[in-house]
Amino acid sequence: MMFLQIASKLVVGLIGLLLVTRLLGKKTLSEITPFDLIYTLVLGGILEESLYDDKINALHFLFAVALWGIMIYFLESVVQKKDKINTFIKGTPSVLIYDGELNLLEIKNNHIEMEQLRSMLRSQNCFSLRTVKYAVLEIGGSISVMNKSEEDEEFSYLLVDESVIEIKTLQSIGKDKKWLIENLKEEGYQNLEEIVYAEWSSKQGLYVKTYQQSENQQIKLEN
Repeated sequence: MMFLQIASKLVVGLIGLLLVTRLLGKKTLSEITPFDLIYTLVLGGILEESLYDDKINALHFLFAVALWGIMIYFLESVVQKKDKINTFIKGTPSVLIYDGELNLLEIKNNHIEMEQLRSMLRSQNCFSLRTVKYAVLEIGGSISVMNKSEEDEEFSYLLVDESVIEIKTLQSIGKDKKWLIENLKEEGYQNLEEIVYAEWSSKQGLYVKTYQQSENQQIKLEN
């Protein structure tokens, strides 16, 4: 009897998960928002808690799944019709790079470090900030990038991250702090504290962004 009860709960759970998937629509995993993920996690939690609890039968579980499904459907219907509610619940894309300039306010609001930003850009085959015109962090966590040109990109090294010199990176390319400071001065950057980002490549040399150059405003996009 117990095995039959567990089996019935699993069948109901599978049906519930399939229904939730249908409610979320035809999205790839990269397009699912954090709020969409909560739907599935909570349903999985309901299944886990009820699976081995003898006091909860398949009908109880079916009721919980049905109620949860109705709540999801209601919320999805509301957010599709009301832009303000949709923005509050699911958020909006964040512009991290705008017209070639770093958008520091959005970068900080999303708790992204410079090396993390570089990693995200590399996932889109962008190996240097120099080549990026626009970069948008989508609400699902993926990043969309528009390059300045279609020229072949060259691998670069992050040497200054928010006024801090990356000593290990310098050592890996056979350079030192003195070399970096001298080259920054040659480029017209006398004060390290004014630099938010500096990268270097063997062909292009240094590419520097200062706090003054970088944006500190929120640029809103529609979902």
